[in-house]
Amino acid sequence: MNSCVVSQRLTPVLLKALVLFCMSFLVFDASAQINLEKKDSINKQGKRRKLFAFPAVIYSPETTLALGGAGNFYFKIGHDTTVRTSYVQAVALYTLRQQAVIAMESAVFFHDERYILKTKASVSYFPDRFWGLGNDSKDSDMEHYTVGQFYLFPQLLRKVYKKLFLGVAYEIQNVFSFDYGEGKPSGTSIFDTQNVNGRYGSLVSGIGLVALWDGRDNTFSPSKGLYFAYYINDYSKAFGSEFNFTFHSVDIRKYYSLPGNQVLAFQFMLNANVGTVPVRSMSNIGSNTIMRGYYEGRYTDNNFIGAQVEDRFHLKGRFGMVVFAAAGRVGTNSSDLFNLYGLKPSIGTGLRYAVDKKEKLNLRLDVGFGYHSSGVYFNITEAF
Repeated sequence: MNSCVVSQRLTPVLLKALVLFCMSFLVFDASAQINLEKKDSINKQGKRRKLFAFPAVIYSPETTLALGGAGNFYFKIGHDTTVRTSYVQAVALYTLRQQAVIAMESAVFFHDERYILKTKASVSYFPDRFWGLGNDSKDSDMEHYTVGQFYLFPQLLRKVYKKLFLGVAYEIQNVFSFDYGEGKPSGTSIFDTQNVNGRYGSLVSGIGLVALWDGRDNTFSPSKGLYFAYYINDYSKAFGSEFNFTFHSVDIRKYYSLPGNQVLAFQFMLNANVGTVPVRSMSNIGSNTIMRGYYEGRYTDNNFIGAQVEDRFHLKGRFGMVVFAAAGRVGTNSSDLFNLYGLKPSIGTGLRYAVDKKEKLNLRLDVGFGYHSSGVYFNITEAF
């Protein structure tokens, strides 16, 4: 491809990212520092707690510019300094695409890390896009649709050996509204022609098992250690689900600390569904964590496989930088995933600003490029 054409494609994205970072950094830094001074406290028992509350400015391919409020409360339980920092993150956003999202995520590490309680929850009204199912869906097939949904995913884990945890989880996703096909003759929407499950809404509910080895040295920004998670959930009518299927997930991460305050991070992910899967529970390419540079759901199917590598290094003061690369694909059957033909590439770079150097809590801005696709991501904490 002609270098001039490449430059013309990249320049608007990079300028957008730079302007967004400058604006957001000024808002975030001023607000965070004020809250840090007011809320950073050590109570009588010596337990350190911090609360960041600030106006939120977030950008992603799915939302474009999103404005709202966000908060990050992190703390330690007990007096053992080797126990990792617990956190509760929450955000409420309204986007330029008229999307509304309220979400929270937390991880609480109890005394001696004998127990870990993790929770994800969200409620949203979300105008979205759909290109059809499969790893080879076409840009020209894109349709708009809108969903309203509620999601809850708590996990309770118990330490059984060193860094090994076993536990149970409950997951429920209620897609209570699903509108599609506006302006199209009846039956001509791609949701209808492909007979997509869940296009009239869906309720999935199931109890699962979790096996976790968490040897990371830090929750927010690890510099060394191994992370391995396997999750299986059976969604069935016995638990109130309208669809019967089984979900398997494997997430492996490895971190290497290198000279010069540099970190090399690797991740491998595999998601596999067996059964009748509604579209909002399928696997996607694209997110702010893996396969950055693609609209989330640009490629959608039952299963996903992907891997990424990221080099993180310090620049000066509170600033750092990363470069990353990834590859992945989706498939109807698990055997499709191991066909190297059709792998989607992703590359990119990003800036980091340490809002709390001791806890390694970073503000991040990433610019990712995929196949005929790009994305800008502004968020808190590392991608993985």
